[in-house]
Amino acid sequence: MPEHGTWINDKAAPKELTRLEIQTECVNNAVQVRVRAYTKCIPRDCKWGWTDGQAWPGGGIRVVLVGFFGSKQFDLRAVGDRMDAYVTNALHDPTQQETVKSYVLRRE
Repeated sequence: MPEHGTWINDKAAPKELTRLEIQTECVNNAVQVRVRAYTKCIPRDCKWGWTDGQAWPGGGIRVVLVGFFGSKQFDLRAVGDRMDAYVTNALHDPTQQETVKSYVLRRE
């Protein structure tokens, strides 16, 4: 899969996506995907644990990371050495609206 590998966001601000590690493997004619995301923190980046993702038949990956206060849905698509990442933040608080942010990452 073109998304397999390590991807970097050099322009990340605090709390934004800095890095994605994506592992893919074909098992019994099905693609298995797992993703680990990093966000900008100080003094070092915060990392989310490995999470299983879903490969789309037309290309791209979706993974949902669940945290204490909400979840982040990542929709990822790689073209060459560039990846577009759309991150939807859904807080568990019903009074807060979902937000969507897009990032462009480069292959490490």
